[in-house]
Amino acid sequence: MNKKKLLVTGASGMLGQALCACLESRGHDVVPMPKEALDVTNYDQVAKVLSESEPDLVLHCAAYTKVDQAESEPDLAFLINGYGTENLAVVCSKLEIPLLYFSSDYVFDGNNDKPYTTWDPTRPLSVYGRSKLAGEKAVMRHLRDFYIVRTSWLYGPFGRNFVDTIHAKAQELPELKIVSDQVGTPTCTLSLSEMVADLISTGRYGVYHATDDGVTNWYDFAREICKGLDVTIKPIPTKEYPLPATRPSYSVLDKTTLISTIGREPQSWQESLHNYLELKKVKATAAKR
Repeated sequence: MNKKKLLVTGASGMLGQALCACLESRGHDVVPMPKEALDVTNYDQVAKVLSESEPDLVLHCAAYTKVDQAESEPDLAFLINGYGTENLAVVCSKLEIPLLYFSSDYVFDGNNDKPYTTWDPTRPLSVYGRSKLAGEKAVMRHLRDFYIVRTSWLYGPFGRNFVDTIHAKAQELPELKIVSDQVGTPTCTLSLSEMVADLISTGRYGVYHATDDGVTNWYDFAREICKGLDVTIKPIPTKEYPLPATRPSYSVLDKTTLISTIGREPQSWQESLHNYLELKKVKATAAKR
């Protein structure tokens, strides 16, 4: 295996922690940079950290991810996701370091009738989606050697997420109402990290879609999360659960390019969820001892 020195921004976040652990398990020299150590909105700090650490690749996990809150603080969302990413892209370009940027299914408008390919036109509906697209454009503008990895419906250890929220509520409430008319693919940070580790080992730069396999909606996802729990789950339309940010009604991502590049299919979202819930059980049991 070609061991690399890899700098990870946002290393204390949900994706950052999972990615660092995965890359270390593959034998890479990982330089974790939590936001306390690297503020991507500070150009001078970005330049200093990257010049001193001299990584072979920067994996950019640091992001503003509060989808609904972004509607009321767009300047902050664009500062982090747009300007912060541009800082990294400019410095990486000067130092000739490739960059991997994580983007989102929210760069699409949800009007497709089939999975979005990497070359489909983007049209984000929310401030968050527009800020992530701004990051993509910054990477493309300044760099020749880059990966852009779009993913969707992320959950995993080390952070607040839909799975944990629903699992906890199902043990407190007799009934949950869950939106059933938004379609996409849940993706565990643990399986995404494995896909990314496979991808960077190929050295084949480009735009990729990386999610777990399969298609579902939030209602059916919640039903799968709550299997075996004594709770009733009721489907509702989005209009009955209005939120500040508009979500794409359909955001399934076509992974053909990724699959042909890494030479394998992703595992199903059901398998990833099962593995994650088993991990939660193990941790809960250990915590009681």
